[in-house]
Amino acid sequence: MTKHLILAMAAALSFGVAAPAFAHEGREHAAQAQAPQSAEGVGVVRAIDARNNRVTIAHEPIPALGWPSMTMAFPLHAADLLTGVAVGDRVSFTLINHDGQPMVSALHVQR
Repeated sequence: MTKHLILAMAAALSFGVAAPAFAHEGREHAAQAQAPQSAEGVGVVRAIDARNNRVTIAHEPIPALGWPSMTMAFPLHAADLLTGVAVGDRVSFTLINHDGQPMVSALHVQR
């Protein structure tokens, strides 16, 4: 698998939504070039699982990925991203590809 920052979400399929596929080594270069390198989102924190380094966010649509509004649990790139974040906070966040899965690389409370 590559470490290219390409986003997608297999979990969207469970919502009946087509999600862009992750690009992996061996796939055509053209497909990789069309996928976004990262995506920005906005939403409300619904749950924090510090033990497993995950945050659940009810996010607004993410046009760069073709995702509608939905609630998803995401792994965090670093545990310190949760510093100052509480359930109910409105946040902006950045998603990156981590081993074929979306991961939150930045998380900021909107004041």
